Amino acid sequence: MEDSANNKPSRLCGICNSDISKYCCPRCEIFYCSLDCYKSEKHSDCSESFYRDCVNEELSSYHAGDDAKRKMLDILKKVHNEDLEDLPTNNPLQSIDQTEELIDSDDDAEIDLHERIKDLDLDDADAIWNALTEDERNEFEALIKGEVGSILCQWEPWWIFNKESKLVEEVKDLDVVEEHLKKCPCLKPVPKLNSLTSVKPSPTIKFNIANVLASYAFIMRYFNGEIEPIETVTLLLDICTNLSSNCNFNEYATAVESVAQKCLQSKFIETDDVSLEVMKHDTLLMIKGPSDQKNTYYCRAALSHIIEIFSQTILLLKASKTKETKNTPSKGTFSKKFPDHNKDYLPKLDISNLKKSIKKVEFYLSFVESCDINLTQIIANKNV
Repeated sequence: MEDSANNKPSRLCGICNSDISKYCCPRCEIFYCSLDCYKSEKHSDCSESFYRDCVNEELSSYHAGDDAKRKMLDILKKVHNEDLEDLPTNNPLQSIDQTEELIDSDDDAEIDLHERIKDLDLDDADAIWNALTEDERNEFEALIKGEVGSILCQWEPWWIFNKESKLVEEVKDLDVVEEHLKKCPCLKPVPKLNSLTSVKPSPTIKFNIANVLASYAFIMRYFNGEIEPIETVTLLLDICTNLSSNCNFNEYATAVESVAQKCLQSKFIETDDVSLEVMKHDTLLMIKGPSDQKNTYYCRAALSHIIEIFSQTILLLKASKTKETKNTPSKGTFSKKFPDHNKDYLPKLDISNLKKSIKKVEFYLSFVESCDINLTQIIANKNV
């Protein structure tokens, strides 16, 4: 308590013995001048035991258990060591009400998110949503309303790598190329071209391939490399007129520009001029290939990947039809709150059309593998 009696003589601080005392310790009744003296090492035995006795007395009145007492003491020790400066100078003790709030927040600490969802179906959005805390749900909503892309790691396409040609190639340079090819999609085996058709393909087929490659390059960037088959195929067909409507092209520039215009017109894609320029550059890199000796490898890898994605989509569509024959569960909170997450807004895909697209891409892949062509010539509209 503060000595406010004006008629009493001034007393020196019983701890530092230099300054005039202003307060009196409620336990040992020593007079002290400041908070620094109160929490000094010379007075620590008294102050800490005073905290402990006060807390134990308060906890006993609430019939608290040993675990609650231990947490209280831990909190007070932290307060004493770190946060004492924030306390009122005339009362070094934190209020019991504030301490109880700290205990309550500690008791209500949520189990780690990983533990909460480890046994859940990660494809069940409603189950995941129900496992989140209110704060986590609010954070998720704030995130999707903001710039999600700003927190995502930028995906680096596998077709970016290119080794400059040299008159003399060192063995280690060849090894670098081979090592990088392991990062590309696996090449799909296809029949020889002469087993598929006896008619010589039109030279303009190269421009149709460019239209497909440009569409693939854009979609892969659009999804930052993390694709979902059904949505990927839907959007790819939306911008690739060669696959969706059998549109044929007579020159390279038109084939690539068609993709850019379809992206701008799409109801499902939001893009800008910068992204479209990146798409055009990516298409050139894909056509150029990793090296002169492997100039068609990226093209073959991209076409192989497209076939794989289309095949996965067909399997998923067949599986979804099987589920539709069973009782469809009612929509949960997440499905009602975010109705677009289940892709109901996308146009329905026809499996028979997907199979035709696969056959066409397989034909393109066979053409690239069977014909001795230099794909870079398609940029200059040169026939091979």
